[in-house]
Amino acid sequence: MGRRGFAFPPSTCQTETLGREFITSYMEDCGSSSQFEVEITGYFAFTSVSVSISNYTGDGGRFEEKIMVNQGEMVRVRLPESVGIKGSTKFSKMVLVKADKDISVVSVSNKTTVLYPVSSLGKEHYIVTPSTECLDSYPEFSVMTYEDFNAVEVHVKGKLRDRTQSNSTCIGIKLRAFEGYQFQGIGDLSGTRIVSEKPVAILIGQVCFCNNTKCNHVFEQLLPVCSWGTTYIIPPLPWQKMNEIVYITASRNTTVLYQLGEQQETVTLAGGSVLQRPLKPWIPVSISANVGIQVVFYSVGCRIPNSSHTFLMNVPDVASYCQMYSINAQKGFEDFALMVADTSETGAIILDNQPLRDVVWNRVPGTEFVWGMRTLGPAIRSHAVEHPSSPFALLSVGNAAMDSYGIPGSCRKNVTFKCQTETLQIKEQLERCKNVFLQGNNSEFCSFMNSTLVNLETMCAQDRAVSLQEVARPFGSFLNSSILSSGGNESKSEVASAMTFLLQSVELAALTAALKSPENKTQTVTTESMAIETLLVVPTAGPCDEVFTLRAQNETMDIHCNTVTKACTEDSVAVAFISYSTLDSIINKRFLNEEDLTADEKLRNFHLNSRVVSGAVGDGRLMNISKPVNFTLRHRQEKKEEEETCCVHWKVITGKGTWAEDGCTALHTNSTHTICSCDHLSSFALLMGLTRVEESYTLTIVTHVGLTLSLLCLLLAILTFLLCHSIRNVSTSLHLQLCLCLFLADLLFLTAVKRTGIRVVCAVIAGFLHYLFLACFSWMFLEGLHLFLTVRNLKVVNYTSASRFKKRFMYPVGYGFPALVVAISAGVNPEGYGTSKHCWLSLDRGFRWNFLGPVCAIILINLTFFLVTLWILRDKLSSLNEDVSTLKDTR
Repeated sequence: MGRRGFAFPPSTCQTETLGREFITSYMEDCGSSSQFEVEITGYFAFTSVSVSISNYTGDGGRFEEKIMVNQGEMVRVRLPESVGIKGSTKFSKMVLVKADKDISVVSVSNKTTVLYPVSSLGKEHYIVTPSTECLDSYPEFSVMTYEDFNAVEVHVKGKLRDRTQSNSTCIGIKLRAFEGYQFQGIGDLSGTRIVSEKPVAILIGQVCFCNNTKCNHVFEQLLPVCSWGTTYIIPPLPWQKMNEIVYITASRNTTVLYQLGEQQETVTLAGGSVLQRPLKPWIPVSISANVGIQVVFYSVGCRIPNSSHTFLMNVPDVASYCQMYSINAQKGFEDFALMVADTSETGAIILDNQPLRDVVWNRVPGTEFVWGMRTLGPAIRSHAVEHPSSPFALLSVGNAAMDSYGIPGSCRKNVTFKCQTETLQIKEQLERCKNVFLQGNNSEFCSFMNSTLVNLETMCAQDRAVSLQEVARPFGSFLNSSILSSGGNESKSEVASAMTFLLQSVELAALTAALKSPENKTQTVTTESMAIETLLVVPTAGPCDEVFTLRAQNETMDIHCNTVTKACTEDSVAVAFISYSTLDSIINKRFLNEEDLTADEKLRNFHLNSRVVSGAVGDGRLMNISKPVNFTLRHRQEKKEEEETCCVHWKVITGKGTWAEDGCTALHTNSTHTICSCDHLSSFALLMGLTRVEESYTLTIVTHVGLTLSLLCLLLAILTFLLCHSIRNVSTSLHLQLCLCLFLADLLFLTAVKRTGIRVVCAVIAGFLHYLFLACFSWMFLEGLHLFLTVRNLKVVNYTSASRFKKRFMYPVGYGFPALVVAISAGVNPEGYGTSKHCWLSLDRGFRWNFLGPVCAIILINLTFFLVTLWILRDKLSSLNEDVSTLKDTR
């Protein structure tokens, strides 16, 4: 090891808890922990994370685990037990966490500590190692580097184990990338200074703390000197009954004001000195200094049965407070959120998108701040806490039998809550796609979701004003995606899910763009795929009767100002109205929920006859608003007199998108426009269909009575043709077959035409009716042909010719022709048999012509036979008259 000196000019740096690359190691503990983990929290969807150990070769070879973390999700990764470092030694078993989007990481080993990304590492640190009463314990710290060829100097205060250097010993070490050095000492090492050529990560700890508990290992990652602040506030722990300890470290001559409750104390510290002061139960502490200082909180545990254990925690300085935090509840702990906020801003803090309630705020003497505590409950989950404008502090602490923890909340400075889509349906789809990506599969739907999210998140992360043109441009390409234009039934659910997500994303992006450009009260943009207009409203005191009108293409939205101002959470509130040019051809009538339609409505041939429009205000969509919002929608095609108009909105039911009428009514309609009034904001369109036809009770009675009499007469005719042998000939045979077919058709129609309950049964009934009625007309054709041939030959057809006629024409034509037509029809369009109201042929795609076509042809042929027969009879009659006249003349 060589020695050299480093000189660093004063500098400041910003310490973040979110990042994409992290390094850490696991120092030696007292043997109570054999489980090493990292807890990874995601803030964006489809975040790919790799957890590996450098230069590690365990029983299974190199360790690397890849996971996918979604927005608001916390995932634990278990590490091998052999990752732990023993003794004072150089090591290369460093844990690396890499992600393609920002994450936060907590290291877990008996205790927890927040890890800081490599972008927040520094070059100068001061060690703090609280003393302990354990005889077999010793302090320790680790130096780790991310960059190669890093020279590090350790200016030791105290004694290191297995070394004989004096208190002024300076140790120089050379570290390669992903290498570290673990130092262990005898007694207290507080005040030890570490300087390096390149940034390093520093862990401090104690192998075993046992002041008020059994042996308990603690550790914490230190912040670099460049990130130290000048003002700190420490709220008391909710369960503690003993004095805690605060360690204050100075890097140069510093004057510190320490205030415990109403008691003040001023202390002057020399560079490299560490001040230890108490923190009493339920009394907050405020600390201020003329230059940057380091403040580490040491919870000492409790001398009671099942007491809490000790832990170390960095205290954030007031200048580093932020507006948004994420904290993770821990398994088996009673979890608390300790908050420090400006006295006048506590009412606007939001926990998990709900106003923070049931918090008693206590004054911090000597400051303008108050502190409060909120129990988070037993559920293991990630919590989001935010304030729309005022920064505050958040500490996550927890207590359990023989255990406790404390870590600062992860500050989410680069994540905007308004840009997050956290509906249950979207979360389900993200979870599904996470599994797809983890399995290494390609999914067009999941790729579409990922691309849409990346665009939304990128736009929301901008610190500058974002124009509507920037919002609309990338979403236009998503609207032309093949996943949306697919028309197959197998992709219907995916199209609905993708469309739901896309609609919400465009709304959120438009609202965010409006809020980021406060100088532009109104913004508009029109592209090939959509038109957007936004309005920025500044609420005024007192009642408001104004109605705001927003226009996009040929559609308008009228929204009452009370609806807008009630959605306000900041100084101004945004309203967005979007009109889509082509969506009505994608989410068309096939997305109607047939279960919600009556049998009569299913026959009305509904179709979308307007553009799809969306309305949003504030943070997104509002439900059950007091003043209805009116939408004026232009018809794609002029409305016909026989058509009825329905106002519908895009609704998600059990994960499936569908058009629904609830909450919307049509106020006025004409041939070109319809005004819809809705009690919520969503995406809307117009459905048009044939006017509902009411069934006539009188007509139903006449039909049943007429068919019953027809069946009786047909039965008598059939019996007559069967039992009277003396009249049997070709004509009676044709009459018999016609009567049989008509009898069966009428009987089936009377008893089964409305049995629409089972789709397959209804289709079979419709097929038989199609066949029987065609057979009736086929036998009518044969009767016409037989009559034509009889008249043409003007002779009685004998039994031989009847048999020959029957064999050649009757049965193959009478029963074979309709069977052929039905078979072809069913093969080409099996869905054409059966409707929601009657078991007959569908009106869609002209399927009814499979019956009307042959019928019309037979009618025309028989009419031709009739006219030709009349002509032959007239000619024969004229010849007969001439023969009679000649006979009379001869006589």
